[in-house]
Amino acid sequence: MIKKQIILPTLLLATILIGGMTGCSSSKSPDVSQGDDSGTKVSDTSVPNSPAANTPERAQKREEVRKQVEAVLTPDQVKELSTKLQQGEKMRKAVLSLNLTAEQKTKIQDIFKTAYPHRKGKSQDNS
Repeated sequence: MIKKQIILPTLLLATILIGGMTGCSSSKSPDVSQGDDSGTKVSDTSVPNSPAANTPERAQKREEVRKQVEAVLTPDQVKELSTKLQQGEKMRKAVLSLNLTAEQKTKIQDIFKTAYPHRKGKSQDNS
């Protein structure tokens, strides 16, 4: 009798846990990697298929893009951009928050498209 009282709740709990794990790992979301971790690891959507997010090459590329963007901006906009980046804001979001002219938007869009061709569908004109 005691065994039934222990086995039944244990089986029920195991069924719930396995069902929950199966439900979590069979996501159809493209952001979930289906590797050895059974879908528990979420990939970085800004850098697909890149295990090392802060390599020296990536840092150098970000710096080059920043310099190209700053060449298009006014001195006041450069100061505002620098402040936002130091506060941890992402480059794209920080640039979008600046009061850009149509010409500046076009030039910066071209810079981002050239620097990050894998980011299709991400446009500078989100406003």
